[in-house]
Amino acid sequence: MNALKLLKKDHSIVRGLFGKCDRSGKSSHEKKAELFAEIRREWQIHSKAEEEIFYPALKALNGEGRRLVAEALKEHKDIDVLLTQILRLKPADRHFDEKMETLIENVDQHVEQEEGEIFRFAEENCSEERLEELGRQVEERKKILDQQMAA
Repeated sequence: MNALKLLKKDHSIVRGLFGKCDRSGKSSHEKKAELFAEIRREWQIHSKAEEEIFYPALKALNGEGRRLVAEALKEHKDIDVLLTQILRLKPADRHFDEKMETLIENVDQHVEQEEGEIFRFAEENCSEERLEELGRQVEERKKILDQQMAA
């Protein structure tokens, strides 16, 4: 699968989980904890594979690729910090929902920027064959990361 399609699919999965979290209501703490764990796992697998395979391929292309990747990596770091902060809270904590809202906003902003600028850059600078190859590599890496997290 083309890397851009694969990464968009990942974004849709995480956004879908955010929607479920929103619909779970204020009092469903157990459900929120389950959804947060799923969001965290999906995000960590996605971002790690992206950082190890997709971003280095773009960074190698030219100065613009480097700038875009640097921005995206900073956004990933900010999201990881939020995930750690939320992990330390209980869903019943009054700050849990606030932090989740911030997480949703940050991920949405990152996804919009990535699917816009970064994906456009990749389409303009990578052949279809290269995007397919990157997609295969990302998919393989995600499977390995998933197995490692399950162990």
